Amino acid sequence: MNKKLAIIGGGVSGVTLARLVQDSFSVTIFEREPSLLQKLLRTGNGRANIYNRNIHPFCYNDEDFLSAHLPRIVKTLDDLFNTFNIVTYTDAEGRVYPYSRSAKALRALFINGLKCDIRLEHTVKEITKVNDKYEVDGEEFDAVALTMGSSAGLFKYPLDNNNAALINGLGLETTELVPTIKTIKVSENLKRIEHERVIARMTLFDDDNIIASDVGEVLFKKDGLSGIVSFILSSYLEWAVVKNPKRHYSLALDLMPDFSRRYAAELIQKEADFDNIFSPNLSHYLKGRPEPLLERVKNLTFTPKPKNNPENTSALHGGIKLSQLTEDFAVKQSENLYALGEVINIDGICGGYNLAFAFYAAKVVSDALLRKL
Repeated sequence: MNKKLAIIGGGVSGVTLARLVQDSFSVTIFEREPSLLQKLLRTGNGRANIYNRNIHPFCYNDEDFLSAHLPRIVKTLDDLFNTFNIVTYTDAEGRVYPYSRSAKALRALFINGLKCDIRLEHTVKEITKVNDKYEVDGEEFDAVALTMGSSAGLFKYPLDNNNAALINGLGLETTELVPTIKTIKVSENLKRIEHERVIARMTLFDDDNIIASDVGEVLFKKDGLSGIVSFILSSYLEWAVVKNPKRHYSLALDLMPDFSRRYAAELIQKEADFDNIFSPNLSHYLKGRPEPLLERVKNLTFTPKPKNNPENTSALHGGIKLSQLTEDFAVKQSENLYALGEVINIDGICGGYNLAFAFYAAKVVSDALLRKL
């Protein structure tokens, strides 16, 4: 009889792991929601940005832990999707999607390939180790994989995603949970330019030092900065604040990133010149700012308000401490117990990096499990 594996969580890590080992293990997936892979449907604006070919250490919060893995991630994921017979497409930015550009279609392919016991609407209450086995709500298993997703975007759950008791019961410690990949809230009132969009360079500062900078669309909310560059820089902001909470952080927008300061200065010599370049609402807002004319365009500053949880939050920073895990994502002090995906303290920036890690970690754990047979 095949050994029994319990997978706690039916997200990307859990379902991928099940697919990879279900021919060698008797697999049971415990999922508290009515269906599997619900969050996958929202990724890439419904197109499923499954990974990114531009994997670099600075794309994740913990470069040291991932250093041994990073050179292998892209090749591993290419091989993984070939194994699943899923054709992919790579855009000009290196973002990888299923060729269908449909998260719904990808979800169906993954679920249709499952050959295991799926327990939907089942919230696991207790996991206990009994000799060399594990009991999951009283049912015996040879191994357990913790693949519980985060509460990002799921406001019916608290930040700990109601997983704290289960994790603590296994003797595992966690780090602070902080929402990332989201609108960056700011102290300034942006009601006048709410819903305005610009292409800008956004730069995040720690005192006078640059932490991160990127160019892309910025969407102004009444109390924050949204859009792709905000989603990227929000991760760098929260990582920095967790490490150094007492430092001063600021954001600066270059509203004319394609123009040098010298050329921009020639175009903007008086406030009325804003009308020739920007929308009426944005021009009116800039006229009301106190900075010198050029600074309002090339260095428009804002004060970020970290550690908040807006509705468009897509990831969480924090989770099970990495010091408790091996490179194979096995819990060091508990044989045949694994933790992977969102439940551990690894998160990446916006652009497919979090899904990349979820798929990759599942492959690493599957290899570790299969080696033990």
